[in-house]
Amino acid sequence: MLRKDNIPVKDWFNIWFNREKRKEFYTTSISLYKTTFNHDKNNTFSNILFNDSKNDKEIYFSSATLLEPFEESYGTFLIKFLNANFASFETSYRTFFCFYGFSILSEFYASIPSLKFFKTEDEFIETYQPIFNKVKPKLKKLQYLIKQCVDYMYNLNNDSIDKNYTPLEKYLSYSIFNNLFKYSTNIEVYYYQQFAHDIYHISSQSITPKIVREHLKNGIITLGDSPVFHTLYLSNILYISLFEIATNKNIKIKICKNCGKYFIPLKNNEKYCDIVYCKDEVTCKKIGANNSYSKKRNTIEWIRIYRNNYQRRLMQVKRSNNEQVKIDFENWKKLAKEKIKEFNNKLISEEKLIEWIEKK
Repeated sequence: MLRKDNIPVKDWFNIWFNREKRKEFYTTSISLYKTTFNHDKNNTFSNILFNDSKNDKEIYFSSATLLEPFEESYGTFLIKFLNANFASFETSYRTFFCFYGFSILSEFYASIPSLKFFKTEDEFIETYQPIFNKVKPKLKKLQYLIKQCVDYMYNLNNDSIDKNYTPLEKYLSYSIFNNLFKYSTNIEVYYYQQFAHDIYHISSQSITPKIVREHLKNGIITLGDSPVFHTLYLSNILYISLFEIATNKNIKIKICKNCGKYFIPLKNNEKYCDIVYCKDEVTCKKIGANNSYSKKRNTIEWIRIYRNNYQRRLMQVKRSNNEQVKIDFENWKKLAKEKIKEFNNKLISEEKLIEWIEKK
């Protein structure tokens, strides 16, 4: 049955997932303090980035809606909590709370102030820093508990104990032993609400397959998303996020080889994360790929010889007006690619490849 959404949004937190598209969506109310709305070309809706250069004198607040939620990669809430730096108010804000707001601390602090307009940065900090200082020990304890679970599920400490069991089996074992289920007691679940979150665009009298197709494309009708999970408790959001990941056999969590953060790879052989917190931040995936290539170029003999020959021939082309020199260079590049392919396919040895490069 189609019906209008009646899920509370302002001053609450709602989260839902789309496994097929590897996305998660959430609504929350946030203060626009050193943040910017980022419109990723791969996302339908915006996400939030920290922007240290933002110097607005006044701090406003905003709330996402069910029609226009914040959109992030699948599992981002859990990953950001695992990686959050709760050492100080400043570090915790820039690595976690600037994205999700402070209202989710209600279980730890009974009187979280409602969002309001702040005239100065000092007023904003003076409001929320004392709250953070009081709940910090509980935050770190909860983070440790969730980290231990994730480490155990995906064998991230290289511990051989229970390594032959699935992440889901280990998650359930850990949850029962540590009673993680107690963190599911303050969640309201809204089933099938997203199916009709804009009923004014859907007329049962004139509905046709063509109109349904259009609404599937524009998002008025959605089929692949999970129910909406509604709560104000951080631990409850984490419980749902962790359960979502644990029950998805196509997902795993790894540790980035560059920065040491938790991340969810798109492919199982990925070593570096693409986590960004700030505007214009370069990802570890890009840094790691460049560093890996530079290291290989300097340490693997055939790559070093190939690069030296390539640069020598390129300089000859730049210094010469002879068209034949350019043609010879293009032919050499083509033949070199074929020889490297033969080497990668183990059709020739490294010695044969080096011999060919040096002779040519």
